[in-house]
Amino acid sequence: MDGATGVELWAFIPIEHLQNQAKLFFNPASSYKNYGVDGDIVPVIADRNKNGIIETADGDFVYILFGMRRGGDTYYALDVTNKNAPSVQWRFSSPELGQSWSAPTIARIDMNDGRLNADKAVAIFGGGYDTVHDNITQPAMPDTEGAGVYFLDIQTGTVLWRAGPDVGADLTLPSMTRAIPNQLRVVDFNGDGLADRMYGSDLGGQIWRFDITNGKAPGGIGVDALVAGGVIAQLGAEGMGSPGDADTRRFYNAPDISIFNDNIQSRRFLAISIGSGYRAHPLDDTNDDRFYSIRDKNVYNKLTQADYNTYTPITEADLVEVSGSVGAVISANDDGWMFTLPSDQKVLAASTTFDNEVFFVAFSADAAAAASCAAGRGRNFLYRVSIVNGDPVGDLNSVVAGTEDSLRVRDLAQGGIAPSPRFLFPSPDGGVCAPGADCSPPPLGCIGVECFDPGFDNNPVRTLWTQDGIE
Repeated sequence: MDGATGVELWAFIPIEHLQNQAKLFFNPASSYKNYGVDGDIVPVIADRNKNGIIETADGDFVYILFGMRRGGDTYYALDVTNKNAPSVQWRFSSPELGQSWSAPTIARIDMNDGRLNADKAVAIFGGGYDTVHDNITQPAMPDTEGAGVYFLDIQTGTVLWRAGPDVGADLTLPSMTRAIPNQLRVVDFNGDGLADRMYGSDLGGQIWRFDITNGKAPGGIGVDALVAGGVIAQLGAEGMGSPGDADTRRFYNAPDISIFNDNIQSRRFLAISIGSGYRAHPLDDTNDDRFYSIRDKNVYNKLTQADYNTYTPITEADLVEVSGSVGAVISANDDGWMFTLPSDQKVLAASTTFDNEVFFVAFSADAAAAASCAAGRGRNFLYRVSIVNGDPVGDLNSVVAGTEDSLRVRDLAQGGIAPSPRFLFPSPDGGVCAPGADCSPPPLGCIGVECFDPGFDNNPVRTLWTQDGIE
């Protein structure tokens, strides 16, 4: 749409959905829901001279990438460099893919492969969602779709590298048996513009870590491997001998990654925060859902595949339970903490860590509506806790006072499944504020259109600047 007038400039219907248009037009009564393009849209912008103008003569371009989510198992890249004449740049599907839920992460990887574009830009995503998980019971057999990680060339859609349980993958991981529907978190530790590590999670309640060695070929093995990886935490049914229904915890969300420097105990760790919740059945309360903050103590150390093959995953036995109390001590020997949610709550969106505090939203079904089969909107709760030990932080204006857990949480006004928390730092009136002057509006924390006071000042100091895109 034209940003100034709201006039539609163009529309795109994937070929997979052309057959549904008549049905959607006539809208017959049906218990089956027809989905269209249901995935997140990810822009890729190449502005070579960074002048804010897309100039094709300079090699500039703008692509938008998206998956279908509930609408199918395909990924598309559209070239929208000319906003009045878009075109399909590439289309990707594969028998191993599940529904394409995983939003692409755009990164640069230097791999020894002649197929790679000059920008070294790739789209990274998980294998997607296996609809077998629409069934309440955790599948006893491995998932047949979605267990994988992909690197695609941003220009052509060519698969440059793939991890999966099969021998045909560039990195064969027999333990990768559960679908990965969430976005991969990619980290550049040294600021050279190239990806160094990835983190992901799966529907078996597992956390994955991958180390990237730039300059290697996709098919290399051992010391010549482009990527090494494995499971570093098992927090659900996967890995248990005889799990009960309550242990069937699934991770639909991307892990929240942050580096923490503990000056008191002279230690540094990478905090991986994530909550469990059955997004396919948000009214179900069978599972014992939790919020976790585990610690990867190998912050900058690169692990080899041999290291991963002998790695002992973190389990709940290695974590400190912090619900029902405050002041928990997380020792150097502990691998993090966990917070057991009330029996009717689950985490259905990724958390956000800021200034050593973790913000996350938990969803609860409307019990009365669920009992009567009515269309209840549910309730949402905002939690704000310390990254160190899960303690309450600041004043969240709890509607219920007097217990330790209630100090961590407040009710939100919105129903439905709320999105992740985001933070806004408004500019001063007129856009100008003298150095050192206190004239900026206060920052805002927002969950969708519902905002709150995040409890910190609007005076951030830039330590490192990164921006999505190619250049």
